[in-house]
Formats: sequence, structure tokens, C-alpha cells
Amino acid sequence: MPSASELQPGDTVLVTDGPFAQSTGPVRAIDRERNRVQLVVQVFGDDTRIDVPLNAVEKVSTA
Repeated sequence: MPSASELQPGDTVLVTDGPFAQSTGPVRAIDRERNRVQLVVQVFGDDTRIDVPLNAVEKVSTA
């Protein structure tokens, strides 16, 4: 589980829990007070902004 300080806008993350599990997308915003992350995922071919708990995402390695 990443901490809010490890994630930055633009990082790609994998959603690990909830209805969007296994979706990946770029971080758009981090709400450090609420421990939530806003990211964009593809839903039916359209970009959709979702808000998920910080503990439900993993940073995707770029290596």
C-alpha cells in the first residue's frame, strides 16, 4: 500500500479493491486529509474520474 507521500499526480496506479479492482489509470489528485485518491480509468471506452481509498491502490512500476 502506498502512502500519500509516495504518490504524485501523474503516477499510474492499479486499483486492488472495490468495483474498479484491476483497473489502472493516472492519479489526478490526492486528498491527504481523507486518504483518498482521484484517478482516471477507462469505463466502456470513456475516461471516467473515480475516487477510491488510498489503501485500495498500488503504484504501478514503470520499469
